[in-house]
Amino acid sequence: MGSYGRNFEFRFPPETENRSGRFYLQNAGATVPIGAPVTVDASPVESALGLLPVSLATGATATPRPGMGGIAVYEYGPAAFAGNDPYLTTYSDKDTVPAGAALQVVSGQEVKVVFTNTVSNTFLATRTYASRTMVAGVGGATPTVTVGNLLTPGTGNDSAGYWAATGTAANAWLVVTKVDNTRGECEARLVF
Repeated sequence: MGSYGRNFEFRFPPETENRSGRFYLQNAGATVPIGAPVTVDASPVESALGLLPVSLATGATATPRPGMGGIAVYEYGPAAFAGNDPYLTTYSDKDTVPAGAALQVVSGQEVKVVFTNTVSNTFLATRTYASRTMVAGVGGATPTVTVGNLLTPGTGNDSAGYWAATGTAANAWLVVTKVDNTRGECEARLVF
């Protein structure tokens, strides 16, 4: 299994039946981080390749019907680093789904994931990494997410988070199973 960047990984990887692969990211001109929530568009129109469009899910969104949403996963192929400086670009730098790219939409109650909030930093005075909040309320001065909380799509940006806690069970996509506020990590299991 490949790397999904600095902000997302699997604890219990998805089996074949948990990886739906007939989708593409419709957000024109935008990228979405691997691990973000996506849903099939309301009036899906297949692409010429027979792929259904998905978009970033934002705000308290009801749990999708099977096959209509989940976690965005994109795996870069062997030529992913063509044109990049091999001394400055590593596997963890490839952490977004390119717009228009075919992607997997992962769901299934046996899948467990880890989201990591990261802060901006400069590495060896050569590379600056921007901060990214995957789960609002994890880490920081006043963490609010705890084990047992339910997660739903959040605001949908790097500063406010792609996932947020909810008290509404109908909007729950994940249940939190572990939080490490020192590392900025939130481990959660899908509920659908």
